[in-house]
Formats: sequence, structure tokens, C-alpha cells
Amino acid sequence: MKAIEVHHFVDLWGQAQKTPETSISIELISMNDNATKPASLKKKQLLVKVLACSISPGDVITVQGNMLVMHQPFPFVPGMDICGVIVDNNGSTQFQNGNVVVASNGMTPVGGMAEYMIVDETGAVIKPAGASNEEGASSSSAITARNAVMDHVKEGDRVLILGGSGGVGTAAIQIAKHHAKASLVVASSTQSDLCKELGADQVINYQSEDWWAIKEFQEDKFDVLIDTVGGGNFYKRATEVLKTGKQGGSFVAVTGDDPHPDCTTVWKTIKFFANLPCRPVYTKMKAGTLPKYVLLLPYGEAEGRKEVLGWMQAGSLKIKLDADSPLPFTSEGVRKAFLKVGSGHAHGKVVVQIAEE
Repeated sequence: MKAIEVHHFVDLWGQAQKTPETSISIELISMNDNATKPASLKKKQLLVKVLACSISPGDVITVQGNMLVMHQPFPFVPGMDICGVIVDNNGSTQFQNGNVVVASNGMTPVGGMAEYMIVDETGAVIKPAGASNEEGASSSSAITARNAVMDHVKEGDRVLILGGSGGVGTAAIQIAKHHAKASLVVASSTQSDLCKELGADQVINYQSEDWWAIKEFQEDKFDVLIDTVGGGNFYKRATEVLKTGKQGGSFVAVTGDDPHPDCTTVWKTIKFFANLPCRPVYTKMKAGTLPKYVLLLPYGEAEGRKEVLGWMQAGSLKIKLDADSPLPFTSEGVRKAFLKVGSGHAHGKVVVQIAEE
């Protein structure tokens, strides 16, 4: 089968900061036309012919090698969020051969950029008929948005979403407005028309205006701020426009203080994970003066996938794809996909079309 293989870790962030023409060396990420097709299935595993595979920040971290605990032996096939056709249901009572499913490789972020992939049936859901294969594969970020919004935003809340035009942000705007019933949804983005189309009441262009310095927000503060960008010392700035924890204010960090963490050694990894609970604990102790800090870690993937796909089926959630997507299943197409996500400037989800149904 054909499969994309990563032969060495790639500094996607560094590459993306160079000229737009910059590409990734073929020695780092390339197509193998004779990769071994997965064959040995364990209990409750499915063999899927991949139709589309989306790229997330987690995939970028894996390809860059930032996280020691996520290191894979070279060469490895990147990608974990897919849409595909079941070709071997392995005796499953839930799925039949020919079912088109949306699935993920869970906490093992590899295998998706190939013609075939093995997935656990517990992580697979039938794709809604009204959604394209590319939209199905790109729905994983909406699960993150669902957790950020539905577990922290109450009806009538005032919500500010940083990074409103990204994969998580575009879904968060819709979920906050249409499902959590927020009274006001403000997005920080350069893509005003896109955010308003999705339901944002107001859009702040961060290139020309500092959201934390807007008098209107300082006087009538937000109940929840959802940060999908990371970096920029946003929590400290958020205290200007976000209610305190005692008043019900929450800062939900989808991405941490450093969107490009360096956990490449055991010591750096220990230090990184040891620091994770510090701010949530501290802000809980200081709830009278500081907003509550919520570090959003992955959870409820199976339940969230079912709910998100249900919203897609009902038409109350649209998965927005980046203007360049879908990209072709070629060495150059996949390298371009990773560079786009690594740059932090994708507007919507970046997805690769692996095959037609």
C-alpha cells in the first residue's frame, strides 16, 4: 500500500516561519509506494480503507518530536484522525464491512496517512450521511471544542474565544452560540466574515486591537475565555476582562502557555508535567481575585465523537476546512499540510484526501 513515512523529526514551526515557498526535504517526509499493509487484527479492531486524514496540533508535535513520550520508531506513518470504509470488521457486532466510519487512533498518534489503518471499534462512529469524508475526518477538533464549551459555558454566559478561525475555534463559536446558548460570543481573529458566519456576535482583529484593553470588556467582563492559541501570556492579560473565579469566571486553556513545548528529554518531560497542576491549584486558592484556570486535557473522545457527529447530522455544526483543503495524498501535499498546521495560521481544518469512496 501507499503510506507517508516520517524518517526524521521535522521542525515544522521553524520551517513555517521561513518563506512561503519553503518545503520539507523529501528525506524527512516521503511517500512509500510499497509499505506493508496492516493485516493482524486483535479483538475489537477494524481494518479501514482510509478516505481522508486530518492534521491536528498533536500530529505536529509528534512529527516535530517535541514530546519524548510520543516518540515513534522511524520510519513511522503520521496522522490519527481519519474517515474510511471498513474492509474487515473482524467479526464486529456493531459494524459491517462497507460502513463509512469516523475514527481516531486515540493516544497513539500514528497510522492515518496511509491507504489502510487499524482502529479500535470503540473509537469508531458511523459518518453522518450529510457530511463529506473530509469533514468527518476533520471533526476531532470539534470534540475538543465541545469539551471546552459544554463543560464550562452556561446559558447566558459572555464568552471570548481566542483563535476563532482555527479548527477548534470555528467549532467552539458554533457550539457556544447554538448549544450552550451563550448570550454573547466574541472571537479574536483576522477572519471576521468567517467568524460572524459561524455565529460570533463580535470579532476583534488582534493585529490592530488588543482585546484585553477594550474598555467595554473591562467594564462588563466575560464569564469564560477559551484560549485555542496559547503563548502570549494570555492568562495574565485575561484578568483585565474576565471575572474572578468567585464570580464564576473561567480561563479554559485548550493550548498551554507554550504552544511548542520542549519535552525532548526525561528531565524536561518531568518538569513540564510537574508544572501542569500548579496554575489550576493556585487560581483556585486565589478565586477571590483571579479567574479560575482550567487546563483542558483530552477526555471523553468516544462520547464526544458521537455527540459532535450527531450535531453535524442535524446541521447545527459545520466543520470548516482551510481554503487549501483537501490536499492531495502526495509527498508534497502532505508536507504542505503539516507546514500549514505548524505555522499556526490555518483557517479551519487541514485535511488530506487519501482516496475516493
